Amino acid sequence: MRISARYGVFLLILAGMLGCGEKGAKLQKSVVPPDKSLFETGSDYLKKSQYIKARLAFQTLINTYPDSDLAADSYLAIADSFYDESGVENLLQAEDQYKNFIIFFPTNPKTVDAQMKIISLNMKMMRSPDRDKTYSYKAEGAIKKFLADYPESEYAPVARQYLREVQENLAQGDYGVGMFYSTKGNHIAAKSRFREITDNYKEFSLMDEALYHLAESLEKTENSDEAAIYYGRIASEYPFSARFDQAKDKLQAMGKAIPEVNTQLAAANQARVKPPEGFSPLKPFVDFASALGLKGEPDRYETARKTVEAQKTASAAAASAQGQTSDGILIETTITKDASGKTSDTTTVLGASANAAQATTDKNGDSKKQDSKDSKKKKKDEKKPS
Repeated sequence: MRISARYGVFLLILAGMLGCGEKGAKLQKSVVPPDKSLFETGSDYLKKSQYIKARLAFQTLINTYPDSDLAADSYLAIADSFYDESGVENLLQAEDQYKNFIIFFPTNPKTVDAQMKIISLNMKMMRSPDRDKTYSYKAEGAIKKFLADYPESEYAPVARQYLREVQENLAQGDYGVGMFYSTKGNHIAAKSRFREITDNYKEFSLMDEALYHLAESLEKTENSDEAAIYYGRIASEYPFSARFDQAKDKLQAMGKAIPEVNTQLAAANQARVKPPEGFSPLKPFVDFASALGLKGEPDRYETARKTVEAQKTASAAAASAQGQTSDGILIETTITKDASGKTSDTTTVLGASANAAQATTDKNGDSKKQDSKDSKKKKKDEKKPS
């Protein structure tokens, strides 16, 4: 009796110990690691636009758990907090943070996005062509670095488009200064500005004008032979230009040969010409706000991301449509009539996939075998006595 009582007590204690162990294991599993908890806290603050609190949480994670798997994402999140807060000072802070992220985590796949955001923030701070060019030059450098470091990136085509946009801004600035010097009779200074355009901004939308004014500046500084080269380019590559006939007249007056029109180059150059802007009573105010840096610029990173996503969606849809049509079978039937008036038809399978063609072949083979069996049976039946 005593033994069974002791045994029962032992079982109760053991069950209690096991129960506590299970509860402890469940509790331990439910505890969030401190680095992950900090990251989630920072992310929540970032979503609520509480940027200082978000940065504090991410920085605490980096300082306390430098070897955490979330350290890289925390660096990037701090940069994003400055980027989202915007304003010149914050964007410059974001740029430094993105650059540090690329340096500290060069193999991280998100370095592509970081460099793309460096492009975006500098394009946000770009001024109008007649204002300070600092951020235009920085944007150009950031884009060239992106194309050099990530030439196979899905963002590369968008980056090349951004490069054309930035260089258009820079070329417009040089063109305006060149025209100012030209009207003041300082042809040497004008020449250097127009040459800057022709040498560095090959896709400038007003290249025909830049070439013409460069040639004029060269002609007025007694460089007629070199001027003829640029007049010749207009005659060869810009038949649509208002300067086309003037360039040919200049060449004729110099006794130079007029080159043939290069239709391929002419088409490419004409495609770069910007269509004239429609009239808007608000345009002067928009231009003024842009010149002062008050006009809100689009987020180039978000534009690039949406462009890439749209291309992926379109490619997937096209591939799906092609996959559906490739399995279809096109059958062509030709009906002919012989001399006796008897008609016969010929069926041809066109554009069938390999599986469909094989199925058709197998089906025809089975039909021929069946026809052969029916023929033999018929002959056998004919031989039987009636």
